[in-house]
Amino acid sequence: MHTETMGRIGRLTKKKRMNMGSNQEREGRGANSTVSTVGGPAVWSAAMVLALSAGSTTALAWTAPEPTGGATGTRSTTSGKTTTGGGSAGANLNFGLDAPDPSATPASPAKSALSRAEERRAEQAKTRNEDTLVVDLHVQDEELANVLEMLSIQSQRNIVASKSVSARVTAKLYGVTFFQALDAILHANGYGYVEKGNFIYIYTLEELQEIEATSRSRVSRLIRLNYLNATDAAEFVKPLLSDIGQIKTNGKTGNFPSLGETPVSADEFANEATLVVFDYEENVNEIQQMLKQLDTKPAQVLVESTILQTSLNEANAFGVDFSLIADLNFTDFMSGWGGPLQAVNALNSGRAVPGGTGNPLPTDNSGRALSSTPGNTAGPATLKIGIVENDVSVFLRMLDEVTDTTILSNPKVLALNRMPARVLVGRKVGYISTTSTDTATTQTVQFLNTGTQLYFRPFVTTEGMIRMELKPQVSEAQIRDVKDANGAAVTIPDELTNELVTNVLVGDGQTIVLGGLFREQTQTTRRQVPFLGDIPVLGNAFRGTEDSTNRSEIIFLITPSIVNEQVLTN
Repeated sequence: MHTETMGRIGRLTKKKRMNMGSNQEREGRGANSTVSTVGGPAVWSAAMVLALSAGSTTALAWTAPEPTGGATGTRSTTSGKTTTGGGSAGANLNFGLDAPDPSATPASPAKSALSRAEERRAEQAKTRNEDTLVVDLHVQDEELANVLEMLSIQSQRNIVASKSVSARVTAKLYGVTFFQALDAILHANGYGYVEKGNFIYIYTLEELQEIEATSRSRVSRLIRLNYLNATDAAEFVKPLLSDIGQIKTNGKTGNFPSLGETPVSADEFANEATLVVFDYEENVNEIQQMLKQLDTKPAQVLVESTILQTSLNEANAFGVDFSLIADLNFTDFMSGWGGPLQAVNALNSGRAVPGGTGNPLPTDNSGRALSSTPGNTAGPATLKIGIVENDVSVFLRMLDEVTDTTILSNPKVLALNRMPARVLVGRKVGYISTTSTDTATTQTVQFLNTGTQLYFRPFVTTEGMIRMELKPQVSEAQIRDVKDANGAAVTIPDELTNELVTNVLVGDGQTIVLGGLFREQTQTTRRQVPFLGDIPVLGNAFRGTEDSTNRSEIIFLITPSIVNEQVLTN
């Protein structure tokens, strides 16, 4: 059965309006029925009582606009016979067009064309009148076949019932159209109908399902997607397929090449994501409507980040070193030994120059030296004082140093909704990786990403909120050499990192502050001459102190904003 011939059944079966019900047997009442039709000037009504099966009472009344011509007439039906009387010529009270007079003179081509146009207009007017005709129907325990015959006669429609259609009907209907009355009567008894051309066929539910199954045919349709990938789209609409339906896709796009990989140009499908659906037409239409709702433009999120990295190094030192000699000269320790404070070391080695053969001792083999070096006066200092006088040398060191470093990064990244993104501001540290087997040893160069990195993925909600998956990281590398199992030197990078992983929900344009990556390292060094360094006040000449404090802190300010078309255009 084709779509163009199914007519009104297409509207019923495709919307799952299979008329269902059960036969009802009711006790009738003995009465005869008559129906009469009387026209009026504005509207006319038909009241007819039909002589149906014994013990039943049936009344049918039609109300419709006055027919063209304004004439009135009367129709009465008894035992299935119809007679018409009264009224002017051409004013028969029927619902179709009057047949042409066979004895009429053939019209000219122009008149024939005009007649055909009038016929089309009349047919359209008839269709409109059929939709506005209303009926009052009262039946009591009447055979369904008789009720259908009465509807057929009064509406002048061809109704054919299947041999399996049998029931008794009791109904009181007021102000309903022909098809509403037909739906109500058949639905209550578990039957349905198919309108094909000028005929209306009445079937049982099982027969209708069988007819629909044999008349359906599969169709194929190509659906192109703009934003949704074909594989995910197929998963979404798979429940809408029938048992014999299929979906073919061009698959997902491969991942973007990673570091060290080269893009490969293979013989693959180069167009947009595409689905080919094979199924019944109604299923294909439903799938296409679903995909139209799913395949929408994704939101984009602009992420503005400010990464502030500060470090503060503070160093303080104080110390005094001195040296005392006797029967010696400080000039003997200036060349090779590094100054007066090395007198004891020179005497201990017995050499004028480290590693040399000269003798710093005096000719009489008599000499004395004393050195105190807790102050580390050779180290960094902001003030140094040195005094050399005869056999005494004194050196003073003082240090107060503060180093403040600030690193500011302000990257901006535009990313699609639910798509990950990454920002790296730093350097890649290369190192050699060695892989050994029983037959060969392979060395490759690998890289460690260091510096400031930001990983994120936005999720935009329908309420305008943004859920952000975040991983900010600040790292640096330290290279060291180790021995492998074969004793060969291997380079290994150590990564010193500060990172934070979080998942937050913010509004459009709000700023996320991630802090707390604070580190402080304090080192205190005390050196002194035993016992003498513990003497109050005077002990400062026999002690040295060094204090250092290293502080570092990292703050991330991240502002996600939903970007619309107007923002992109501007």
